[in-house]
Amino acid sequence: MLRLWLYFFIYAVLTGLIVQLVILPYVFPQLHAGNGLLSGRDWVSFHEQAFVMAQRIEQDGWGEFLLRPDGDNAITGVTSFFYTLFGPHPWTLLPLNATVFAIGGVALFSLLKHLNLEYNEALVSILPYLVFPSALLQYGQIHRDVFCTTAVLVILWSWVSLLRADRTLWQICSLIAASTMALLTLSVFRPYLISPFLGLGILLLLWCLARGIGQFFLAQNERVEKKYQMRFLFNVQSITILIILNALTYGISISYLDVRLRPVPIQDIHAKVAVPIFIWRSNQGVRSVGDAQTISAREFSEVPDTKKIEALRLESVDVCQPVVIIKENAFFENLMNRVFIKIAVARAGFTTFAYGTTAATNIDQDVKFCKKEDLIRYIPRALQIALFAPFPSSWFMLERRNSSSIEVFISAVEMSVYYVTLIGLFYWLVSYQRWKPALVIPLGFALGMTLLLGLTVANVGTLYRMRFPYAMIFVCIGLAGILQIVKVKFQPLQVLLRRFIK
Repeated sequence: MLRLWLYFFIYAVLTGLIVQLVILPYVFPQLHAGNGLLSGRDWVSFHEQAFVMAQRIEQDGWGEFLLRPDGDNAITGVTSFFYTLFGPHPWTLLPLNATVFAIGGVALFSLLKHLNLEYNEALVSILPYLVFPSALLQYGQIHRDVFCTTAVLVILWSWVSLLRADRTLWQICSLIAASTMALLTLSVFRPYLISPFLGLGILLLLWCLARGIGQFFLAQNERVEKKYQMRFLFNVQSITILIILNALTYGISISYLDVRLRPVPIQDIHAKVAVPIFIWRSNQGVRSVGDAQTISAREFSEVPDTKKIEALRLESVDVCQPVVIIKENAFFENLMNRVFIKIAVARAGFTTFAYGTTAATNIDQDVKFCKKEDLIRYIPRALQIALFAPFPSSWFMLERRNSSSIEVFISAVEMSVYYVTLIGLFYWLVSYQRWKPALVIPLGFALGMTLLLGLTVANVGTLYRMRFPYAMIFVCIGLAGILQIVKVKFQPLQVLLRRFIK
């Protein structure tokens, strides 16, 4: 695995340098925003913000360092740290990005190996993660995506590995540590992704509990007692592991990690050396936009006024500003209502604010979720967009304000490969004997997150970038399925395939 990580790392560093220093400035200067950055994207502003902060640190010392200068995006703080040390050049961030990207590649490769693929089959299946041009946006530009992609893949790999029968105590401790580090990374760069993993952990725990109850009763049968006793004990261990994972995930979901730098020596604010100070902060006092539209029934009166509540609901639908009334002793209903509010507010951010009103790649910009029924009716359409956009009909459209013909061509090639690999993905799904946690957990989570992106993100360009880890799960497992079809159904091609991948 170390050798594989090294290959990924070297490839990412070299490719990133070639793109930033050669391809963008000299081959495609029309796409170049300067400093090796692709024009018209968020990383241009991240570079400018990091440059300003690096100047401030140079002038006033490391005490001026902030992980989140704007209160949200940690990539700006990370970039300013590297700019202060090595100069304001985006290529200085490449070794860090390549390191993280390589870890994600090894995690995805390990997930594929859990599908009982041969080493060479898993190696071929992982190639899209490495060679897709969209991967360049992960490690070759300034963005938090590469950290989030790797964190998602590491968590899925570690959780799947923890549910395997061949786990050892050392592996359990190592995998829990890896999962914790990945969750902490998510809490720094995209804290809202912690909640979906908490939901996944609870579902896995409920599944193991239900399975454990069934195994307990089957173990009472003398004819199969020994067989099911062993399964029951294994399941009890899995339940214990999942309880630990859920506790860690919940703890991280209600807190966030902050970092400050303390100059050494402390008295010298202009010292060139600093030590990191990790600060664990509770986010219980931080209210989101969705919380502002959540009202307790007690706010009306001691005895809730049903007419007032209903009038408020009707008014919120008329102006499309949904309000959720939190009821007492209705945990699941309140939970679903909170989820609805967060999704509705997130979608409104992509359709009414900033570039949401002018982006050329918007789809269904006029769709808003005024009530829960609107969201439910939109699910099939959201899934269609999230899984298959950009659609073939848009590949050759010329009216583009933010995309060049080169970018459109690249996305068309990638989507063509993506559509082909869906054949292999379908093969895995119809081969019921292959259904195992190593397949169901990654695919289920990827599908759920892809749907969530389809519900909230109305801009195809942003959707294309944010769904990268989930699309790679589909593509790489699908490619592995195509290799299985070749191996099982076409014996002559199997011989050629083995020669190719040796």
